[in-house]
Amino acid sequence: MWQFFVLALSFLIGTSFFFIPGGLIAVAKQDAWIVPLWAGGAGILASLVWLKLAKQHPGLSIVQICTKVAGKPLGGLIALLYITYFVQISVFITRNLGDFMKQTLMPLTPLTVFHVMILLISGYAVIKGIETIAISSEFLFLVMTATFIFIFCFALTEWNWNRFQGAFRMDVWKTVKETRSIFGFPFLESLVFLMLFPFVLKKRKKTFILAIAVATIMLSLTTFFTIGVLGVTRASHDTYPLFVIVQEIHIGNFFEHLESTIALLLLVAIFIKLSIAYYCSVLGLCQLFRITRRFWVTLSLVLLISGLALGYDNVVENIEFSKKYDFEYTLIYSVVIPCVLLLVTRIRQSGKKQTGESGS
Repeated sequence: MWQFFVLALSFLIGTSFFFIPGGLIAVAKQDAWIVPLWAGGAGILASLVWLKLAKQHPGLSIVQICTKVAGKPLGGLIALLYITYFVQISVFITRNLGDFMKQTLMPLTPLTVFHVMILLISGYAVIKGIETIAISSEFLFLVMTATFIFIFCFALTEWNWNRFQGAFRMDVWKTVKETRSIFGFPFLESLVFLMLFPFVLKKRKKTFILAIAVATIMLSLTTFFTIGVLGVTRASHDTYPLFVIVQEIHIGNFFEHLESTIALLLLVAIFIKLSIAYYCSVLGLCQLFRITRRFWVTLSLVLLISGLALGYDNVVENIEFSKKYDFEYTLIYSVVIPCVLLLVTRIRQSGKKQTGESGS
């Protein structure tokens, strides 16, 4: 139960801390901290559909559910689309790392170097299996939590309540429309856990919903903290506001230039999230095509993901795609298809029930 909670929470908040607050603050200003609350609520509602679907098909992943409900030809095609989606999530995560490292620490290093390095490490964890990823996440999560608490405590010296003046004036519908990408990233992306539900034997529903709720609160608090420390103007013009906060921490002559620490923290967060998405991609391919060994599948995906991660010219294109299309794209896989699969399952079950009653 604890390991599953850590996996789900790490997946949800891993990269969200770094990439989401700035965009939310640019749109919702002083009220940006409210946005994750309703996005997390929507994520919990969507998770109820996934949990219900998993309950109807115990012991099966989403790939196996697709082939069971829709048959091998059509179900196999839908399952392949899900695998493609998991690969696409891995691509986004990998490119996020490359953009961050190139912009902040190593501008002369080619993006491919960052991509291949993190993919090889995550690939090794994927080959070892989900148990290894879970144990690693359990340890690394404690390191991340301790580091975040350390950073937040020292950054509070820059806190100013005046930066919240003008709060509670947002246009709710306009804000929802312009920040709709947060529904997809990170909350609806957690659909990948439909691949991992069969490994969880106890308290799956309670643990998963709790992880989403905690991630929602933590993301809201992080956005609130960013506004209080940097202010709306600065935070909305920085791609990585948390990195800026850490750069400006100076405690005497001892604690200075802590940006390398936050970079290591991002590497840890991306390793956990990438390993989960990567593992789901490999597991899905192995289940769909009945492959027994993960090694060659994992190795081939290193080349595919690192190549696809170069599909954007710069970080601005990545951000624009996420703002315009990520919600709609994710909605198809996270809500539309699961609801259709659940509906077909219900129809088949009622048909079998009626057949059994008429036969008796």
